[in-house]
Amino acid sequence: MRELSVYFCSKCGYYGYYQLSKNAVCPKCSAAMTRLPVSYLEFTNLNCQERDELLAKYIISSASPYIQRLILPHKINNNREIIAVLSKEVDQLEEQNEKLNETVKWMHQTIWELVRKQKGLDQPKQEASSKQET
Repeated sequence: MRELSVYFCSKCGYYGYYQLSKNAVCPKCSAAMTRLPVSYLEFTNLNCQERDELLAKYIISSASPYIQRLILPHKINNNREIIAVLSKEVDQLEEQNEKLNETVKWMHQTIWELVRKQKGLDQPKQEASSKQET
């Protein structure tokens, strides 16, 4: 018995599993379907997104040069992908900025404490608090 193979329609993107290539006719547009160079078992082990990417790759490669030229700007300027990468980078930069601001505040407080100690500005506060206790 023959093993199932995965076929796809290069016109509409429909895919199906067939044993014989003569049975591989698209039920949507009645076009002859093309066999994927991936075994049935490998294809079924892919998750939904991986299947879509694999099918899109083969549909685009089997498409006419005109369609490939139309899709080229989309590949170059894939805005959703660019936005996702930049959003992640912005989040990382905001976290780094927050840490650096905390460090600057700590350094600022430490410097002012040292300046007060050097100039003796802390002593009147200590004297005032000792007078209040007595």
